[in-house]
Amino acid sequence: MASAAIRHRRAAVGRTFQQCPICQSTYLEYEFVVDKSPVCGCQDCGLAFLNPQPLEEAPDASGSQTLSDSALRVHETNAAERIDELIAYSGTHQGPILLIGSDAQLVAAARERGFTVHCFTPAEFESKPVEDLPVPFQACLLFCSLEKVRDPLGTLKKVRYVLRSNGSLMVVSPTTDSSAAKRFGSSWWVFSRSNLFYFSVDTLQNLLIKAGFGDPLISPDRSLVSLNYLRHRLDESPRKSWRYRWMRRATSLSPVLRDQAFRIPYARTRILVRPKPIPAKPVLSVIVPVYNEAPTFVELIEELLAKTIEGVDIEIIIIESNSSDGSRDLVLRYQAHPRVRVILEDKPRGKGHAVRAGLKIAQGDVILFQDADLEYDLNDYDALIAPILQYRNNFVLGSRHNAGRNNWKIRKFEDSPGLATFFNFGHLLFLTIFNTLYSQRLSDPFTMFKVFRRECLYGLSFETNRFDFDYEIVIKLLRKGYKPLELPVNYTSRSISEGKKVTMFGDPITWIRAMLKFRNTPLYEQDRSA
Repeated sequence: MASAAIRHRRAAVGRTFQQCPICQSTYLEYEFVVDKSPVCGCQDCGLAFLNPQPLEEAPDASGSQTLSDSALRVHETNAAERIDELIAYSGTHQGPILLIGSDAQLVAAARERGFTVHCFTPAEFESKPVEDLPVPFQACLLFCSLEKVRDPLGTLKKVRYVLRSNGSLMVVSPTTDSSAAKRFGSSWWVFSRSNLFYFSVDTLQNLLIKAGFGDPLISPDRSLVSLNYLRHRLDESPRKSWRYRWMRRATSLSPVLRDQAFRIPYARTRILVRPKPIPAKPVLSVIVPVYNEAPTFVELIEELLAKTIEGVDIEIIIIESNSSDGSRDLVLRYQAHPRVRVILEDKPRGKGHAVRAGLKIAQGDVILFQDADLEYDLNDYDALIAPILQYRNNFVLGSRHNAGRNNWKIRKFEDSPGLATFFNFGHLLFLTIFNTLYSQRLSDPFTMFKVFRRECLYGLSFETNRFDFDYEIVIKLLRKGYKPLELPVNYTSRSISEGKKVTMFGDPITWIRAMLKFRNTPLYEQDRSA
């Protein structure tokens, strides 16, 4: 693929990126060619983009053709849904709204709902001086536009500047981790010279966070389509693969079938965000649940207090669950420390309940879970948070299954080797079930070392109390669109006689229930109450 890209480089003379526009990585590789333009991929954050970028503006046929009546109705319904979702998120339908993207149906839907509409094409907005814009705006909708601008980060910063402090932004963009992108591969209709960038959910959110936005609600843009509407879209695409030929034939069915509206695997993602302050220095919140950990707690907390990460402040949140071995007295010794916050529970309700209590008060930009039993190494913190701080990933798992022939044998209980084997085989069983149910290839989703941006949790609610919380949080972050990066970590297992609290039969039942239950339940709290 790389040689094919090089042969066509002269066909796309323009700006050449030496670094990724998002994470500044120099680890760039050519992936394939689109319309004689090489598509380059960042091997660290996953952003794909034309490189070199074309100097000329590629023609964009979007919206240039006349829609049939049935296709127009579908388009109007989709536009109304998007505006209504923006209203629900922002809490208002009055004031000026900025629409970036040439879509007449969105303009009409916004006006019908009471907004004063100001509409620009992506190129117009990018080139227009801020002082010439009728600022400030109450809301903004970037509809299939961010991938077309030459400076996505600069465009988002400009949007943030012209938004009110309590304003809202919706970004609708094709994403490379969507169902359609996975199905069509390099023949996906979005890969064209009219689109300069190709985002994933993670790269989109990293751009938004870098530009000063937060509180993300992320969902697939599962729009209505009809065969007539599809024919309009297919006519805009020069693709000639068998999938496109089959779809073009399908659009030639009887008029009754062509007018029926339905939903297909999505190609776009919707992200709703608000302007947020940009911290001068990132903060890491380390959440430490404690229950009957007297033998190891003091050693752990002293190591934590001594831990430093260059350029990062660390806050420690300890949740003590009314231990019976004197752990609470040990915790109270550190209650007055300026970097420590303590929650005292009246009774033990489980690790998941304790962690959920810690999440409610965490103020850090990045969250990390730390057990009090010294099974995990604090020296791994630096490597675990680096991809997040460098805008390469939003969700990191510290995998205990390092590369090697016997990497599944992570538990080695000297006092009960048979029990260690039982737990190791159990891990393989539940890992297989998890990866099958959620179409993943993870090695250790159940690790304690879960690290993520606090913004990832926005809109989510959690309900499990025991070790099934490890399943619930990973499942919900996956469903929200975050792809975890697994990094190897150091791990020294302890047995039940040494204080491990997982039960052999009761907890596995809750794990199975969590994997089945959270696969299809409403993801966001607002969806549950709807």
